[in-house]
Amino acid sequence: MHSLDDYYYFYLVVKHGGFSAASEATQITKSKLSRRIVELEEKFQVNLIQRSTRHFKVTPLGQLFFEECCKVIAQVECAENVLLEQKSEPQGLVRISCPEVMMHFQIRDILNQFLKQYPKVELELELTSRRVDILHDNIDLAIRTNFAENENSSLIVRDVVKTPHCLVASPEIIGSHQIDTFEDLKQFPAIVLGTQKTAYTWTMTHLSTGEIQDIPIHPRIKSNDLSGVYYAVKDGLGIADLPYLTVEADIQSGQLIHLFPAWQSNIGTVQLVYASRKGQRLVMEKLIQTLIDGLRAIAKQQLGYYTQL
Repeated sequence: MHSLDDYYYFYLVVKHGGFSAASEATQITKSKLSRRIVELEEKFQVNLIQRSTRHFKVTPLGQLFFEECCKVIAQVECAENVLLEQKSEPQGLVRISCPEVMMHFQIRDILNQFLKQYPKVELELELTSRRVDILHDNIDLAIRTNFAENENSSLIVRDVVKTPHCLVASPEIIGSHQIDTFEDLKQFPAIVLGTQKTAYTWTMTHLSTGEIQDIPIHPRIKSNDLSGVYYAVKDGLGIADLPYLTVEADIQSGQLIHLFPAWQSNIGTVQLVYASRKGQRLVMEKLIQTLIDGLRAIAKQQLGYYTQL
């Protein structure tokens, strides 16, 4: 069998997008990474990476091999976790992905208390609304809001709470205009989350009758992160669909206007996503349960959540 170290070196180079980036991130010399991958290619008489002075490209075979290497690395981590689990106190590094706005309004206080309770735990946070690839991006736990049915996946997805959304705008952009019907929204620019869709729609549900109305929109501003939507609305650039818990304080203070308060514009599900329970470290078990308990406790006290799943 070929050295598993070479599989790891190949995984690092592809994960970081090049030899120089991998070397800088891992402190393994660029020459060693290059030499070991060349030896791997020569042993099997294959081409895994196309090299040039300006471009780094993984071949189709190299991409398939990388995906298998991800599985090998994950299994090695599970083996290590079996040993770490023997320790009675949660400790070690946990890599978390979470949207910035969600971290500020929902997750921050829960994580802060967890870190104070377990001083040997380390966190690495990637604040993004991008749908991360748990294995490829080397993330232990992704915290996200989902608006559709869960896709088929080998990942574990834990639904925690639901978050209703609402349409909001700043007093600056509304001015003296009257907004009495959904048709009136057409005179204002829209701000949306997501940059890859071909069509955008606000789906409104009446809180009392359950009536549903779809409002097609042509957004002026698209953002790949929820914080971009939030601050654009606050700056008076348009109308947006945002989680009620995010804008509740702004509505109460008059900084934002809640449009059509008898309707909600979406219902998202806050989810925890991770790769496997097998060999799961004690710190992950404790953190996942802490987040679930913390979010559901908050949900019982705030209007911006539903506890029913």
